[in-house]
Amino acid sequence: MDPSPLVDVLRPGQPSSLSSPYLAHLTTLPLPELTREPVSLQTQLHHLTSSLTSFTHTSYPTFISLHQTTTALTSSIESLSVSLTNLLDTSLPALEENTAAWKTRTDTVLRERNKARVVLEQHEKIRDLLDIPVLIDTCVRNGYFAEALSLASHVTALAGKAHENNSPPPAILTSVLSEVQHSITQMHLSLLETLYEPNRKLPALWKAVNFLRKMDAFASDDSTHSKSRPHAEEHLALAFLIGRESCLKAILEPISRDIQRLVNQVTDDQVVDQTDDTVGTTQFQHKSESTKELDEREKEDLARHLKKYIDAWRECIYDIVTQYATIFLERSSTHSETTQDEDLFSRLHTLLRTYSTRALSTHLYSILQSSLPLLTLTHLPSLLTQLNYCSTAFSRLGLDFRSILIGGGGLFSSAILAIVKHDFETAVEKWMARVEKARGMTGKNGLLSASASSNRISAKPAELPSKWLVLPSLVSSPPIPSSSDNIELPHIPPHILSSYPPLAELTNAILGVLNGLRLVVLRSPNTPISAEGVSELLLILDEIVLGRGSRVLINYLKLVVSFLDGDVERSGGDVEKVRGREREGRVVSAVGRVFFDVFGGFVRRALVEGVYGVRLDGLKGEGEGEEKSEGWIGRKNEFEEMCRSLGVEESESEEEEDEESEKE
Repeated sequence: MDPSPLVDVLRPGQPSSLSSPYLAHLTTLPLPELTREPVSLQTQLHHLTSSLTSFTHTSYPTFISLHQTTTALTSSIESLSVSLTNLLDTSLPALEENTAAWKTRTDTVLRERNKARVVLEQHEKIRDLLDIPVLIDTCVRNGYFAEALSLASHVTALAGKAHENNSPPPAILTSVLSEVQHSITQMHLSLLETLYEPNRKLPALWKAVNFLRKMDAFASDDSTHSKSRPHAEEHLALAFLIGRESCLKAILEPISRDIQRLVNQVTDDQVVDQTDDTVGTTQFQHKSESTKELDEREKEDLARHLKKYIDAWRECIYDIVTQYATIFLERSSTHSETTQDEDLFSRLHTLLRTYSTRALSTHLYSILQSSLPLLTLTHLPSLLTQLNYCSTAFSRLGLDFRSILIGGGGLFSSAILAIVKHDFETAVEKWMARVEKARGMTGKNGLLSASASSNRISAKPAELPSKWLVLPSLVSSPPIPSSSDNIELPHIPPHILSSYPPLAELTNAILGVLNGLRLVVLRSPNTPISAEGVSELLLILDEIVLGRGSRVLINYLKLVVSFLDGDVERSGGDVEKVRGREREGRVVSAVGRVFFDVFGGFVRRALVEGVYGVRLDGLKGEGEGEEKSEGWIGRKNEFEEMCRSLGVEESESEEEEDEESEKE
């Protein structure tokens, strides 16, 4: 028997929880019992050992199960301990942290749910607010501008209420306000586009301008100040004129292109006269041989396009002026109660006057200035009548522009001078070409050429005067001017000119020009040519017809005379040569006298007295040119000296005396 348990039990100072009751029991026993206690304990030990052995043999499955259960329980307890440790050390702090952050995370969700709840409660109002931009856009596209402005004012009022509460407007209101502003901007552009549409009449333009006024489309930043109102009205008027000007250009541009196409076909052809006084010859140098002139069909087209252009310009400008006056001036005059309104009315009226002047100078004056000189005189009366009617219609609006048409230096005055000058030049060029052909100087295409220099010109003319200047039946005694030739009649050409075919052709050409000029004067109540213009026309006639015509004629006659004198000298005074010289001399003298005395005097009277009914001797400046040795008067004196050198003048005077004596 192992005494160690007993020793442990009996060891003082170290009582265990099991031994303490037993030790207390021992102390109560008497000695005999105490001595018998070991035996009793031994007996109980054997009994317990036997019972334990029996119990072990009978209940070992239970012990095994108990052992397994105890082992599993121990593992579970250890696992539970670890789990509890993790729960205390990790999960519970994390749970505490998540629990603390839960409120923060749920506040946002709660606010959004509250917003959603408010949205659901205010769904009808929000839908109406969101429909406003669509409604405004629909109103703008369909022309219901008043309704669009009313809806825009409603949205602006809502935004103003939000500002009054010292809080920023809601995002939805800001978005709606932005879309509304976009639609109002589109409305603004649509109204401005109305001003640029050609077919718009006064009611549509009136409506557009009124809505632009309501929108304060041209108001400055300080538009709330009353002084900015006049500036906005002026800007609106200027925008109106710019828009209608664009319409005017769109209408006139196609017609203007047709006119410019015809005008651009014509190039300037300047003829430079070079006179060689040494040999008495004239050469003509053409700067451009490819000059194109409008034919009759093209001139008819140009006149037709001009009439169409003038009608379109008149209709458009009249509409613009009347529309402007109705929309701006009448409204300003009815509201002009203060000095500021009177100043506004004055500025608006000045703006209209400036625009009308610019429209006249830019669109009408410029196109007429470039195209009228290209027409013939027969086209001018109808155009002048049309423009007079147009000016009369505009005079009711205070825009009478007849002064620039028929006044001194006006459009038609300049055009008539240019056309007459051109027609005179055309007629004289044919005369000069014929004379130069007889002289032996013809160029390409019938134009006068300077290809041959003066020292290479033949001393013999290609044709003598008797061959082409006078009728063949009158060569022996060519008719000369006499008192029976009535040169004083301005409308009937002297009969003597028919004896000289080239002079008759030149006379017919000049009379054709004068008849066209006379038609312009008769059809126009207010003649475009003043007294100063008549003097200028007379100077053109003297310079071109008489000056150039006499110059080439004198040069030809000088060549003929020098040839005849040389031929007689070379023949040694041959009778036939002398007779030929006398015969050609009479023709030379007669042609020169008819040209200077009959033709020159008749065409001058036909122009001044026949066309304008003005006395030639009473015309201002008449007679001043005769005092000069230059021009056709100087060549007339030169011709008379040449006739005296021929001795023709004396023989003719003797023949006249013989004729007078025979008559007596």
